[in-house]
Amino acid sequence: MSDEAAAHYSPAIEQLALGRRFLRREFGACGTPRVAWQIDPFGHSRQLAAIFAQMGYDGLFVGRVDHQDKATREQLREMELLWRASGSLPPPAADIFTGG
Repeated sequence: MSDEAAAHYSPAIEQLALGRRFLRREFGACGTPRVAWQIDPFGHSRQLAAIFAQMGYDGLFVGRVDHQDKATREQLREMELLWRASGSLPPPAADIFTGG
């Protein structure tokens, strides 16, 4: 997971590409991840969600969610959502299934 708090998006893309290349080289096509997991970020950026979607990820799961937001989502049974991560890209180019 890249550092979203202090990094520009280009290093995040480079890190993701490097990691995916390594996994493909070591494990073949079946080693390419389809789901991203942000275990402990300082917030969740719309830009990184859009990048994940455009890189071919099917889903994104986040490890840290505001406790009040989580309680409300649990009560409403809305823990998962389709995150429209870009207002300028036509759907579904930057849409990603997201859960917390």
